[in-house]
Amino acid sequence: MTQNTLEHEFATLVADTDLLLWKSYHAAIHQTEAPCQLLFPLKSDRTVRVSEQEAKQLFIKRLHTSPFCYSVETPTLRKYSPSKKGERSAMTDLTIYLAGERFLNIEFKAGNTSKHRENRKHISKDIEKLVLEHVNGFWFHILEKANGNGIETIWQTIRHELKTVTQSGRQFNTKRITFHCCVLQEAYSVETTLVLNDDAHRPDWLTNLMRPNIDVSRGMDRAQLSTLDRPDRRVLINVHRTSSR
Repeated sequence: MTQNTLEHEFATLVADTDLLLWKSYHAAIHQTEAPCQLLFPLKSDRTVRVSEQEAKQLFIKRLHTSPFCYSVETPTLRKYSPSKKGERSAMTDLTIYLAGERFLNIEFKAGNTSKHRENRKHISKDIEKLVLEHVNGFWFHILEKANGNGIETIWQTIRHELKTVTQSGRQFNTKRITFHCCVLQEAYSVETTLVLNDDAHRPDWLTNLMRPNIDVSRGMDRAQLSTLDRPDRRVLINVHRTSSR
């Protein structure tokens, strides 16, 4: 399989996962028939519970019709010290393989993030793994809605944690890390791909790199839900191929 074919297969896999997430979420909101067996559950107040598990399970569902092999909760090859009480292997949410070798590590997250360091630990430890493991990385983040500064806060948190890891003095090999954000209510996705090389050790790395330029003022109504099956809805908008500077 050529590199272009691999990239096309994976991009299609991600786009199909987005589509299932959008349709499943709106089915839960409007209490209509779901597009697949996985449901977004309702909480006691009858609102929809959104977590990274929905993204992970639907991504795996789509993997079954792809050429990729995968493992879940994959032990890392490097050791980490999250609690400063000795080093040990950590776990990566999902790993994709080619010819039996690790090809791509994927981490799933959901919801808004906080600018406070104590509340960013669940972000920082997974960013650290994506940077320091020897293969390319993919961050799949889902938001229920694009209200306030959700995407801006996520981007600032990711940028801060990337700089913290790359400028800590620890060694990592050249790689690409893609950050993908799927917004459920408005049914769109945005992603940015960064190249990590020697320049990532520089103090000014990412300093002038702005977040993806997304502004959605309202969600879709029921009449617009039918547009989810149009091919152009499946194209990731505002894709940024960003170099390391």
